[in-house]
Amino acid sequence: MFPCLTYLERNVRVDCEFPETYEVPGPYCEFRQDSRIVGTTYPNQIIYVSTEDRRRSNVSLAYPNLCRLSWAPMADEKPYTYTCRVYQGNSWKENSMAVHHRLLPICSAISVMFKSAPWLLSLVMSLPVAVGLLSP
Repeated sequence: MFPCLTYLERNVRVDCEFPETYEVPGPYCEFRQDSRIVGTTYPNQIIYVSTEDRRRSNVSLAYPNLCRLSWAPMADEKPYTYTCRVYQGNSWKENSMAVHHRLLPICSAISVMFKSAPWLLSLVMSLPVAVGLLSP
């Protein structure tokens, strides 16, 4: 799980990666905040969340294997435990993380790349650029 704050809105964004499979049904995902459901991609799922909270959350699947929560935080500045549950085939996989939105980094392509991609991949991607700059 990779939490961060969006640049302009200062919304909490939590990305949850899961192994790519082609099991049917799925994948579907849901996010919980301190064990209460705040959003899901499961079709026809009834979410028992207040209307105000429902307006503040958005859960989406970014194919092939990423579940994303965007959450407009309240002004209470409390830390929360976010849980990502992914349904693939006939089983749920779950991952949790404690998040304090005041301490989160700003989301950017570079920070997400360094958190999710191996260092070797970023070295391989930058090597042709470095060689191109050094050669006449």
